Amino acid sequence: MNRLKLDFTLNSTAERTAFLKDYLQNPDFQKHPLSSEEIETCSNYILWGKDKDGKNAVQRKEIEIETRHKTWNPRKEEESLEALLETPTFNEQTILPPTEAVPRHKREIFNRQEALSAAPPEIQSILKELFYEIDSLDLLLTFYDLRTGKRTNPPREKLLQSISPIDQKRLEERSQHLNQFQYLKLRHLLVEKRKEQYTLKDTYSSALQSILPPPNLPPEHLIIGEDVPVFPLGIKHTNTQKLFPNYWDVSLTDYTEKDLERISDILWSLREKKENLESKQYYFSFLDESHVYQLLLMYLEFSYEEEQIESLAPELLETLEYYIEMADLSDIQKEILELKIQKKMNQEIVSYINQKYNRSYTVNYISTIFTQQIVKKITAAAVLHEVVMENIFFPENFKKCSRCGAMLLKDAEFFMRKSRSSDGFSSRCKNCDREIRGGYKKT
Repeated sequence: MNRLKLDFTLNSTAERTAFLKDYLQNPDFQKHPLSSEEIETCSNYILWGKDKDGKNAVQRKEIEIETRHKTWNPRKEEESLEALLETPTFNEQTILPPTEAVPRHKREIFNRQEALSAAPPEIQSILKELFYEIDSLDLLLTFYDLRTGKRTNPPREKLLQSISPIDQKRLEERSQHLNQFQYLKLRHLLVEKRKEQYTLKDTYSSALQSILPPPNLPPEHLIIGEDVPVFPLGIKHTNTQKLFPNYWDVSLTDYTEKDLERISDILWSLREKKENLESKQYYFSFLDESHVYQLLLMYLEFSYEEEQIESLAPELLETLEYYIEMADLSDIQKEILELKIQKKMNQEIVSYINQKYNRSYTVNYISTIFTQQIVKKITAAAVLHEVVMENIFFPENFKKCSRCGAMLLKDAEFFMRKSRSSDGFSSRCKNCDREIRGGYKKT
């Protein structure tokens, strides 16, 4: 256990140095000298202190201190053109001539009232739940700051009004048991939850709305799959069964020359539409996480027996079900999605999952699993589907599992890599490997 009790309310290097000089005179440190880890902690304590210019040694790039969680480190600025070009988020269009003034971007402030008024009913309840989670985290961190002396001002009145008195008392008590590590984790969780507000808002104000007809266009005049292209490979119906196989076992002998010609025509047609998306007013893409997320919300809101489902195109939802089945969802993720379909609230879901799988998930984490993990895996299934069907014309790109006999694409999604093998992959598929290792199931 850490025996050091450093005063983090001191900000400057000089104050921290003076504090350590007196603090380390404690007889306990004379009797039991500092360990190497404690010496490093004390050194970092001073290095993180700020000088007269308001910066510390790390910010001035005099030294680089590795934190316990590297992902929490501030992003290092690129120091060369090559490094900048390799950055995934780099956009050449943002480069300005040296003489041109850099445009100022006005920071967008999230307006909860406007977001709720513009949101459809099925998203309003999700937003309200998210707002309460954000306010609860904010108040919990505020109580911790007050207890540790990081702030002196009381919590905002508006924040207190948004939390019930019982929850206020619970949060204040919880703050008494937080340590510095837990505090930092909660701060990062608060940032993620605030980002989630914008993600939810984008689902009903982004290009995704283009799958719905404008008010002056009757729904029956807009056909999903024809007027509205669906990527990557259209929609699933009786005429396209060969295009939507179980790609954990693609039987190449089932495809005739006529089938391959038809699949090729569909692939080329959709490829041309994808390249000319700017001219398309409406489209839907299973390759886009925001599109999949919005469709899932619609899917959870309605059922096939309800009349409203006609405007959503049953074939589109059948295609969604296909990608859900093909997605690499763990047992817990499947259960959460099934419970969502049954219209269970997050509180009910977390109680059921924790009891069945002996977990300690929070209500917040159920939302994270749904919005960030399940959606991402469904999108990945669509990406893999496109890859498999683009290779269906080349039998040499597939191999048969030596154990179960399934014909699968030579890809890391289906086979473990093996450098000693002639094709670089194991002779057994991943499912068979899991069974041999003891029936391992992801949860």
